[in-house]
Amino acid sequence: MGNLLITNALVLPMTERQSFSGHVRVGDGAITAVAGGVPPPTAVDEDAIDASGCVLMPGLINAHTHLYQVLLRAVWEDLQLLPWLKRIYGCARVLTPEHFYAGTLLGCVEAIRSGVTTVCEHNFLNPSPECAFETLRAMQHSGLRAVFARTVMDSGEIVPDCTKETPAQAFRLIEDILAKYRDSGVGFMTGANTPPINTTPALLREIRRFADANSIGISAHVAESKSVLECVQREHGKRGVVEFLQQFHIPGKNSIFAHAVHVSKDEIAILKETGTSVSHNPVSNMMLGDGVAPVVEMLRQGVNVALGTDGAASNHSQDLFDTMKAASLLQKVHHQDAGVIKPYEVLRMATIGGAKALGLESTCGTIEVGKRADLILINLDVPHNQPVNDIFSQIVHCAKASDVQTVIVDGDIVMRERQLARLDDKKILTDAKVANRDLMNRVSGLTF
Repeated sequence: MGNLLITNALVLPMTERQSFSGHVRVGDGAITAVAGGVPPPTAVDEDAIDASGCVLMPGLINAHTHLYQVLLRAVWEDLQLLPWLKRIYGCARVLTPEHFYAGTLLGCVEAIRSGVTTVCEHNFLNPSPECAFETLRAMQHSGLRAVFARTVMDSGEIVPDCTKETPAQAFRLIEDILAKYRDSGVGFMTGANTPPINTTPALLREIRRFADANSIGISAHVAESKSVLECVQREHGKRGVVEFLQQFHIPGKNSIFAHAVHVSKDEIAILKETGTSVSHNPVSNMMLGDGVAPVVEMLRQGVNVALGTDGAASNHSQDLFDTMKAASLLQKVHHQDAGVIKPYEVLRMATIGGAKALGLESTCGTIEVGKRADLILINLDVPHNQPVNDIFSQIVHCAKASDVQTVIVDGDIVMRERQLARLDDKKILTDAKVANRDLMNRVSGLTF
């Protein structure tokens, strides 16, 4: 973990709606000073970074994705959720651990180049135990701060038998993962993948118990599409998915619900009362025609909302800048109110909102003394970012992933001046192309 002095930056701490010209000092991976004015002299053991012309802000946090799906980018287009899921799940019959490693590592490279410093990988296809281990190996190799949500499916017509597990089987495998990686710095979650379409009440009754017994959180796809809402109404007699999950104590302060598109006012109240966070994934929701999540209503009620890209199979990218702009504009057009959501709110969703959702609010998400140094530098001296009149609006609406110059995770520089410091991106890209060709050849033999 490095000792750094970053000077001459436009600092966005994200603790409040303010910015200032200043510097940040990092020691042993932690932020030790944040100040304006003339910077102190560089110490002998410090790496000095002149951030002139750049914004210095907390790294972006991708609260929900499936990294390996970069191998499935633009494979199944123009499909609603359930027909699309039938193909995604069907892939489990031919996916190998090598696919997971190559795809996950390429996804991590894309994330780093997009200014992401923390990623939550929602893992739900496990045709063999090695698939999860290879995903974790790739995430650790990347240098990103990682949260791994190893979720479970125990039912469902479109779920292949090779990925269905009883709670006991799944929990034993998750315990194996925890035994190996518990002290690695990776955060862990579990969860029912997409209740109720691929999970039974028996599984849901056990999820909270297992999560609490192992001091891990819960991640789930919740109320993503109207078809899921109709399923819970038809088969379980509940008005909504959140209401259904409440009887199993799935909502909670360490739970993150991805999507939450089709939730009622009463269910938003449940989210607030239980402290449940939501990962808003607007690009994926638009691609699959799911609908528009009531993000404004959630924020007004005090629900913590984070941002996620979702997997590249339903988003096409891991670009959180793209996601921020979509999150802002989608709410404006949906409500037909240009002022219904502020850029600063969206930027908080992408930073401290994500940190809180993943239980990392004391670790990252803002620039404050004592927090770990998960930081990014964004180049403002490009035509599409100039002149600067409202820095928060321009980060959300003008800046691009390619403007990210430097990425720092836990005080370590993982990308500097657009050059990856610890990864061979050419080899990673070559390996991913090979994995994609093999996977596409295997998929061509499947019927859906």
